[in-house]
Amino acid sequence: MGDMSPLGKLILTVMLWGVRFAAAAIAAIAAIFIWQKWLSAADEITRQDYTFLAILVALLIAALWFARSLARELRR
Repeated sequence: MGDMSPLGKLILTVMLWGVRFAAAAIAAIAAIFIWQKWLSAADEITRQDYTFLAILVALLIAALWFARSLARELRR
């Protein structure tokens, strides 16, 4: 692929930082959820909780994978 236009680089850079922020937000939500469940002795972890955490982990992996792809494209 040839040289990328300055606007293309700007858009990819903004997307990269947005995906990084989204990944950090997803990790924070998962950490707060686990912390909330761990400190609350009355609530036991249910099947829905595990499903929610699995979805968060899948979203986090997808966001990190997309960020890696964007960073690799910007390095070219």
